[in-house]
Amino acid sequence: EKAADSSAKSSSHLNVHPNGPSYAPPMMPIDTDDGILYKAIGGVSGDLLEQNSQMFNQVSSNFSAFQVNATSIFQLIHENVSILCKAWENILAILNNLNDMPEVMKQMPPLLVMVNEELANSILPRPPHQMKS
Repeated sequence: EKAADSSAKSSSHLNVHPNGPSYAPPMMPIDTDDGILYKAIGGVSGDLLEQNSQMFNQVSSNFSAFQVNATSIFQLIHENVSILCKAWENILAILNNLNDMPEVMKQMPPLLVMVNEELANSILPRPPHQMKS
């Protein structure tokens, strides 16, 4: 009887939906309000990463609004493109600032994920400081 109770308790956290997965989703901390990570990074890069986090949260909210108010979809799409363009500018600024990092930061291992600049440039307009006159 105790074994049955413990198995019922351990599976109570599983997401069981008729059309969804029957496994527990990975638990990842998504609380960005405390800003600890960005403060630890510090400087311009930390500020730009924090801005990107806020902008990505806005894009996510806009996607949620698509389901609620379909009449403003074009306005929300335009807003998302503008937000993503600004986030892309921030990423480029961070990459450019890597050259100015202290020597200890340059000794870090390479990033696991690289920015696909060709894809980003094909989707998003180039930032003003990169446009050729």
